[in-house]
Amino acid sequence: MFLVQKKDITIWVHYIHKMLIQILYIAVLLAATVKSIVLAGKKGLSSQNYFAVYLFLSLCLELYGHYKIYSKEFDFAYLFNYYSIFLIIFFNIYYAKIFPQKIRIFFLSVLIAILVYIMLFVKFYSENYENILGILVCFYFIINALVWFYVRLKNFDEVKIFNDPNFWVSCGLLFWSIFFIFRSIPMFFLQDNDPEFLQILKLIQYCVNIIMYGLFYIALRKFEKNNTV
Repeated sequence: MFLVQKKDITIWVHYIHKMLIQILYIAVLLAATVKSIVLAGKKGLSSQNYFAVYLFLSLCLELYGHYKIYSKEFDFAYLFNYYSIFLIIFFNIYYAKIFPQKIRIFFLSVLIAILVYIMLFVKFYSENYENILGILVCFYFIINALVWFYVRLKNFDEVKIFNDPNFWVSCGLLFWSIFFIFRSIPMFFLQDNDPEFLQILKLIQYCVNIIMYGLFYIALRKFEKNNTV
């Protein structure tokens, strides 16, 4: 009897922790989205490199996904396939405004190659989420972020790097991408062999998301103070 009760308590504690982390995650994403919309109203969407579009769509998708999970309906996974494609295209446009012409051409070529690969070899139209799309997004984010750091450090700029909003955006994307790859590659193996550890990784993923959107909020504050884009 005691062991059963102890197990039940452990399950409830885990559930509460998960719920609190999810609420905090949505709250941070909401704060960043509201900040971006307010900033767009004051200075226009271009003042933040149209970041409000990305954040607003992300918030809507997360709220819809959590609503479907709460309703015990799990038929929305396919939406993240199209969202992944949107992420690749959006951040190509985002960094295109920052990079020199030669680098823009390179990333446009990479973008076209990725999109062609998706169209030919990835079932992005299926009902399930295609994990390869997440890997492609991470691959693209990491390259963009690392190239941005290289260009930014190579070229002298009077603006301190910590005052550059693109620094915080690139750090957020890089941090998120590295962990997502770490979680995604062994996901199916862990699902069959160590589901408890997989659940822990999912909780950590929420924490990583919180940090990423927290960094994006800092970026928006930097956008508000200057127009480095």
